Amino acid sequence: MKKLLLLLFIPLFSYSQTYKDIMSINSAEMFKKVAIENNYEIDNSDEGELITYGFNIQRDSIEGNKSTKWLYYDPKGDSFFFQFSRSSFLGVNDKSDYDLILNEVKEKCSYHKIVNFGGTDYVTYSCPESSYKGKIGFVIEEDNGIIVHFPDK
Repeated sequence: MKKLLLLLFIPLFSYSQTYKDIMSINSAEMFKKVAIENNYEIDNSDEGELITYGFNIQRDSIEGNKSTKWLYYDPKGDSFFFQFSRSSFLGVNDKSDYDLILNEVKEKCSYHKIVNFGGTDYVTYSCPESSYKGKIGFVIEEDNGIIVHFPDK
């Protein structure tokens, strides 16, 4: 029985971004590679200029597509942001991809400063292992963990 439970949870852990994935993103191509290799699918419903991927997208032409995990890349600003729901299907806050990545960033990177962007304060870090230029920021809004790349100016 224990082995069966373990086998049931393996897929939950194999489809997640990691610290290493985020540190590797330095272009639209690398962003797409991370998204596709982590089983995300492209979302073309937005006519905007962002490259958007969602995990297990529930497509709805009336109310808009829904997913618990979204990845966005802005080619004009050469930046990316990830949004992860922190609620599980049981309605309990679990250790989401956001929490796991933030914990690893706090271990391996150095605190930079608080950055206010769009009226929201993000805690930012400088990561020596990153291939992107800039800082990485974290915030929780409405039970969503958000990770933002702030490019150097």
